[in-house]
Parts: sequence; C-alpha cells; structure tokens
Amino acid sequence: MTNHLPQLDTDAIAAMVASRREGGLRRTFHDILMVAWRNTLIEIRNPASILVSTAFPISLLFVFTASFARVVSSDGSFSSYAQFLLPFIIVQGLLFNTVNISNLFYEDLDNGMDVRLRAMPIARFAAVGGRLLASGGRLLFQTTGIVLAAYLIGFRFQGNLFSVLGFLLLPIVFTLSVSLFGFYIAIGAKSAESVAAAINPWILPLTFMSVGYVPKEGFPDWAQPIIVHNPVSIVSEAMRALALGESAFGSIGIVLLWSLLLILILGPLTLRAYERRL
Repeated sequence: MTNHLPQLDTDAIAAMVASRREGGLRRTFHDILMVAWRNTLIEIRNPASILVSTAFPISLLFVFTASFARVVSSDGSFSSYAQFLLPFIIVQGLLFNTVNISNLFYEDLDNGMDVRLRAMPIARFAAVGGRLLASGGRLLFQTTGIVLAAYLIGFRFQGNLFSVLGFLLLPIVFTLSVSLFGFYIAIGAKSAESVAAAINPWILPLTFMSVGYVPKEGFPDWAQPIIVHNPVSIVSEAMRALALGESAFGSIGIVLLWSLLLILILGPLTLRAYERRL
C-alpha cells in the first residue's frame, strides 16, 4: 500500500516566512523584545561580566578621586572632585563596556546562534535591535551602580527628577550608538581578541583627550579645540550640568545629534554586514 504524502508548496512556505519576517512595526518590536529578553537572561545567569564591568570604573573613581582631588579641585575637597569626575567615569566605563557587548555578539555569531535566529521567521532587525536593547539594560545597571558608589564619596544630585533621568540615560544613548561600531567589527572579526584590538584604539584617545580627569585648561593651547569638541567631553559636560540642576539643552542636543549621526551611518553598515555574514 502506497502512502501518499502531501506535497509541500515551498513557494508558499517561503512567502509565509518572508511575511512573518517583515510583519510590520508591531511584529518587529515584539521580536526585538524576545531577543532582548533572551540576552538579558544570559546576563542574569552569568553576572560575572557585568559585575566586573561595573567594579572597574568604580575602582577608577575611588583611585583618581584620592589621587587628584587636592590637585585639580579648586577647594581641594574629595566631594567636589567626585562631582566633577563621576560623569566622565560613567561615560568611560560604558564605552569600555562596548568591548564586552561586542564580544557577546561575536560569540553568538561564532557558535551559530544567529544562523538559528535567521532560520526563524523573525524580523531582520530583531537580532541586532534586541541585543542593543539588552545592552541598554546592562549599561543602566552599570550606571546606577557607579552612581551609588559615588554617593559614598560625596557626589550628589542637585537637580529635579528629569535631570536625574537625563543624567542616567544620556550616556547610555550615546554608548549604544557607539556599540554599533563594535557590532560591525564583531561581524567581520576572526576572534574575540581581534574585536577588542579593533575597538580599544578608538576608545582610548576619545576618553583621555577629553575634559574627564582635568578641565580643558589643563591641556596645551593647541589641543584645547580638539578637547572641547570631543563628543566624550560634550557628554561629560552635559551630565555635569544635569547633576547640578543647570540648563544643558545645548549640550544634550549635540550629544543626541552625534548619536543620531552614528546610528544613521553605522546602522545600515552593520545590518548589511550582518546579512552578508549569514
């Protein structure tokens, strides 16, 4: 007796998958949330990486406050220098954390996780967008931990709730836009070590050639225009103003423009590279 199996309409199946994958804004947002939740669970089950990433900038905050407070701060107090230093420490810590974020992306690509994701009928942007959203949660945890530690040495918010929220969220938005560069590197990398080797040379001059540890007057005259227009300096200055409850609309606008520019440039490049990789 011959069994007659139903014939599969491969064209119809491909159309269904394509329809599900390109299922509109609501469907895309749902898929992004699912990928973000998956990555968040990984972070929760393996907290060592995020704890170390949070502890490192906290140690820098304590060490540099103890070392430079009486040299840099006008009144020589530790709390005044902590008020000045903390925004930069947060920005620096988050930017260095892009290496860890990018390495997690590389590991998923290397072990075939993204091949499985792409075999599923999910939005094409979900794999990258979901990881960015999960990274935002990681960065928020890190920022909050650094702020709590800074309270031990005299840092205080002097603005309203909106200033506090702006202080916490502004460096995260900027760092996530920079993370797209790390994602782009991870897609083409041959090893996790090469990801760090490609990212760190960009982060180091951005952070150290800024008004982070010392005001712009501490740099040579020829370097000061570079220091002032460095986006890390602009983010740090905006956060300092927000912490003091001062107006920072101009600086915030410039930071958001920098972030938007990075997203518009790096976003399409990263998505195209991701499509070619898979």
